[in-house]
Amino acid sequence: MRAALVALLSCGCALPVVSAGTFLPAGDLESGDIHASISLESGRVLAGPSDVHDLPATPPEAEQYEVSTWVASDVSVRWQAASRLTLEVVGAAVGARVRVHGRPPEGGLSVEVGARAVGVGAEQRIERSASGRTQTDVWAYRSIGIEVPVIATYRVNPLFAVTAAPFLRAYWIRAWHDKIVGLTTSQAVLQWSPVLSAGFGTAAAFDLGPVQLSPGVAIELATKPGPNAATRFLFEPGVCVGTRF
Repeated sequence: MRAALVALLSCGCALPVVSAGTFLPAGDLESGDIHASISLESGRVLAGPSDVHDLPATPPEAEQYEVSTWVASDVSVRWQAASRLTLEVVGAAVGARVRVHGRPPEGGLSVEVGARAVGVGAEQRIERSASGRTQTDVWAYRSIGIEVPVIATYRVNPLFAVTAAPFLRAYWIRAWHDKIVGLTTSQAVLQWSPVLSAGFGTAAAFDLGPVQLSPGVAIELATKPGPNAATRFLFEPGVCVGTRF
């Protein structure tokens, strides 16, 4: 699998990872089908200013970035390249699903195993002034990772399906903090550090004519980068709207 290009380079945002595309139903697509969707969800934030570990406390102006989740969206496109192989682009990830258990046309259980390569980046900037001196702080983040979901869908009838999807994620993050005062710049760096997580997602899919509506939720145990980082429990609701053609 080829690594994804860095697909999110934005100023003044968190570094979120979205999950909703993971839980789209397995077993629905036939060879040649394309499914396109857009999602809105509470995505996991991989890192924030405090993860560089160079300041005794996060400046108040940067506290907005010290969060575990962030409202995020992504666009997903899936192409059923063969009867058991789906190629997909999910936000900042590219990957594939392999169908290990199919279902009959009238409904039943289908299981697919996915693998994705992810690349994301973000930048945050604040300005502070005190005693006539102005300082600009810039935090930058780069991350690459692998996601492995197992998607099990039970199609109850042509209009309704339920999905359960356990998943593993492994990311490597590099972050740095530039302090700019006048013409002088100093930098602190968090070198490439692992961030691991495991979770479970569940979703329902309602087929309303050409439109499929899929609300879902994921729970996740996730570490943060750097030494002695605590493991966090995250709750990530979301909704996905798509169509097949």
